[in-house]
Amino acid sequence: RLSRRVARAVEERGEAAVVGVATRLLAGSSTPEDVTSGAAQAILGDDDALTPAAAGALALTRAWHRRALPALVAALDAPEPEVRSAVHLVLAARADALRADAAVDHALVERLGAGCCDPDSEVRASAASALGALAGPNDLEAAVPVLSALVMDVDADIAAAAELALDHLAERLDRPELRASTDF
Repeated sequence: RLSRRVARAVEERGEAAVVGVATRLLAGSSTPEDVTSGAAQAILGDDDALTPAAAGALALTRAWHRRALPALVAALDAPEPEVRSAVHLVLAARADALRADAAVDHALVERLGAGCCDPDSEVRASAASALGALAGPNDLEAAVPVLSALVMDVDADIAAAAELALDHLAERLDRPELRASTDF
C-alpha cells in the first residue's frame, strides 16, 4: 500500500517533492506545509502500521534522489528498530544507484556491519542484506567475517539474510569463494 501511495504522490507532485517530504518525515522535520498541503498524508495514508519516520524511509525505495542519503545515514542511529531496519532496506534497494554515485564509503559499510550486531533481530537481518548489497572489493575484510558469523546465527531469518548477502557479494564481485559454505 505504501508503494502505491508513493507512486500516486510522485505522479501528482513530482519525484523531487516526494523525496523532500519523505526525507523530512524520516528526519522528523516535517514542515507545516508538508501537513497542510497533504503531502505528508499522501505518503502516510491512514495506515498506522508504520511510524512516520519508517514510512518516510521506505518511501525512498520508490522515489529517490541522492540528497536523501545524509538523512538515511543519520537515521541509522534512530532509537526505533523499525526505522533502522527501514533504512537498511532502502540502502539495499538503492545499492546500485549509491555505488554509481560513489556514495558508498568504508565508513558506511562499517556502520552496516555494526548494524549486524543490533539487539533487534529484524535490524540485524536487514543490516546483513544492506551490507551484502553495498560492500565493495575493498570492504571484504570488514564485511565477510561479520556476514560469515551471522550465517551461524540461531535465528533462521538472520542466518538466511547473511547467506543471501554473501551470495550477493560473491555474484556481484565475481568471487564465488565468498559464498557461504554448507559443508559442516
